[in-house]
Amino acid sequence: MLTHKLDTDAALPLANGLGFVIGFFSVAALMIQQSLTFLLPLLLPPTVCTIFCILLYKTQQNSSGQTGAPQSPVRLDVI
Repeated sequence: MLTHKLDTDAALPLANGLGFVIGFFSVAALMIQQSLTFLLPLLLPPTVCTIFCILLYKTQQNSSGQTGAPQSPVRLDVI
């Protein structure tokens, strides 16, 4: 009967460990990609609202530096 030889210097454990690590990173990257695909449309309305609010704030006239009587925003022309 032949004796069973065990190869202890093989690279198989290293390849298994490396495959496990690469597989874990690929699964984690896939989960992050899928969650971003799901959550990205939910970020659009707050972004648009923030941009519009900033534009509205920046386009307002500064009334603190005016001298004299404040002008009325409504103008009536009587003929």
